[in-house]
Amino acid sequence: QLVLFSGKLNTIAGVVTTFFLLVYATVNLACLALEWASAPNFRPTFRYFTWHTCLLGIAGCCVMMFLISPVSASASLGFLLVLLLALHYLSPSSTWGYISQALIFHQVRKYLLMLDVRKDHVKFWRPQMLLMVQNPRGSARLIDFVNDLKKSGLYVLGHVELQDLDALPSDPLQPQQDSWLSLVDKLNVKAFVSLTLAPSVRHGVRQLLFTSGLGGMRPNTLVLGFYDDTAPQDGLARHPAFTNTREDVPLGFPPLREPTTPKLLSAREYVGIVADALKMLRNVLL
Repeated sequence: QLVLFSGKLNTIAGVVTTFFLLVYATVNLACLALEWASAPNFRPTFRYFTWHTCLLGIAGCCVMMFLISPVSASASLGFLLVLLLALHYLSPSSTWGYISQALIFHQVRKYLLMLDVRKDHVKFWRPQMLLMVQNPRGSARLIDFVNDLKKSGLYVLGHVELQDLDALPSDPLQPQQDSWLSLVDKLNVKAFVSLTLAPSVRHGVRQLLFTSGLGGMRPNTLVLGFYDDTAPQDGLARHPAFTNTREDVPLGFPPLREPTTPKLLSAREYVGIVADALKMLRNVLL
């Protein structure tokens, strides 16, 4: 309205045109990202659509922006950058999905197929850890310790739930998955989570050793807590990730067993787990 009152409508025409061209460029960029991600729900009806037309559209819009007004084009790009940062940091989580996740999935799948286990060499060996955790409340310090040991290798937190799926109405591991993922985020460890259901701990560890990982990224080292008679202590409640904030431990893990309560894992089964890992040619850390 101020521009209209000043009688200089042409001063805003260049900015408006630049914004329109910027919109067209970002639409082409979105289509290009969807095409490169091979998103299954992206099926353009334009008969001549290819990623080349997307690049041509982006390049054409950007060139025309600067031909019309270099100052307006630079200001528009700066405004767009500020808007993107504001949306990234201030907006709530979206429900329509993230193209970045589709691109990451596409690239990870491609590189996992290229990672050939037959080309492994001792020069480039790195520890890929599978840490068995019965209850994270008593293993918080061990989770941190193994995170430091992995040296940019694979790190998997494994847990065995002692139940029988035939006697249950649904999978009990699905509700627990969110708690474990929240734990990984809160402790700031670079780890994956692998949960399994088994009639015994030994069978569950076997399952995880056989199935954890994908392609050339599989655990080569099994880490077990030391078997002794020490009473378990809740290290999660005293972990700096929780004590440095005013939050309680909001994770849905059960309380630790009482010192007088017998262990779920016998000494014989513990030794059997070690023997199984050695048979599978895995390294073992106790």
